[in-house]
Amino acid sequence: MSKNTHDSDDILKRLFEPQPVKVKESLLELFEQRLLSLEIRKTTALKIMGMGTRTLDGILSGEQKLLDYTQLIKLSNFLGIELDEVAKLYLEKLKETYPLSKNINQTSEIVDFLNEKFNLAELRKVGIIKSLTDYDEIINSVTKYFGLKDILDYREPQLNVVFSAGKKAKKNCSLENWMFLAEQMCIELRNPNDYNRDKLIDYFPLIRSYSMDVLNGLVNVIKHLYQLGITVVFVPSFPSLHIRGATFVVNDKPCIALTDYRGFYPTLWFGLIHELYHVLFDWDEIFSSNYHISLENQEQLDSTSQNELEADEFARKYLFSLEKTKEIGSLINNQEIVREFATVNHVDPSFIYVFYAYDAPKNNKRAWGRARKLNPTKQTEALKRKLQHNFKGNHSFDDHIKYLRNTIYN
Repeated sequence: MSKNTHDSDDILKRLFEPQPVKVKESLLELFEQRLLSLEIRKTTALKIMGMGTRTLDGILSGEQKLLDYTQLIKLSNFLGIELDEVAKLYLEKLKETYPLSKNINQTSEIVDFLNEKFNLAELRKVGIIKSLTDYDEIINSVTKYFGLKDILDYREPQLNVVFSAGKKAKKNCSLENWMFLAEQMCIELRNPNDYNRDKLIDYFPLIRSYSMDVLNGLVNVIKHLYQLGITVVFVPSFPSLHIRGATFVVNDKPCIALTDYRGFYPTLWFGLIHELYHVLFDWDEIFSSNYHISLENQEQLDSTSQNELEADEFARKYLFSLEKTKEIGSLINNQEIVREFATVNHVDPSFIYVFYAYDAPKNNKRAWGRARKLNPTKQTEALKRKLQHNFKGNHSFDDHIKYLRNTIYN
């Protein structure tokens, strides 16, 4: 049998065995959706099923410990869902409502696992956990944020990935955690669209102009790229990481993870265009490689760092070239002229200030101070709230995925 035949068999196998989706609707959500689709009230549904309110509420909330199995049959028929799936969702809710004794979690094995796989000090710093010693709280908070049913379900990801990272980035458990979140988000958003390089090339000239809309432009581009088979997610960065983004593979399709570690609006777009360069020109390498990290300012100019330099040059030229920065440089203090020049070049004015500061001699505090002052910080924060699962907050990973599915990736 030829090598091509083996390759074809492998591709077919992966095509028909996509990554499993874990974030599913609960019985309560499915029931409420069923009421909406049928345009009936709960009382009518109860009559149809021949079921009491207390029994139904107990099943949907997971508080009904003792149950006549025929009640699940009635609910299954009403929802139009297989009985096995209804029973599975009921048991999952039951376990969530009545967890096993917390003391089971406090074993030396669990403690060692947590300390090995997670930077607990950093998790506390960003607000995911509140304590370094209360392992019940740590387990509950980590499983909630990372979308784990059990803390031991966490596995360091094996990604085909190209990283665009600052020079301070290094491989550690925070990096692994960030990678895990990025991959899981793309798995759970399961993009049904086929990736087509030619369609991406056709769309590319339109991307830059969306940067002029700080609140919605990036969101709209992410929606469009999703329709082109490219899933772009936004993952908040841990303080010890200086990662701009990553490009990797899920279900044989390109996925891009973006983050914000500098706080400037233009760097979000720079990161996106940089990663799209990898999708356009390095996809075969990414698809076949097991693990690849690219760092900025690498001392050794190998092929990897050369790819990074080329991606940076591409993003810079596409968004706002060095030549354009020089052209407007003498008028940088005239905000009105800068605004007009930005409009003509289809970017937000903050791009001009950030790139001017970047091109200025190192440690030019005045240039960076201007860029910081004229950065649309409040609007950028509002934009990030639409996309990222904040470290601090009450929403679970499942809640965040469902929100994204309903608002962006549909």
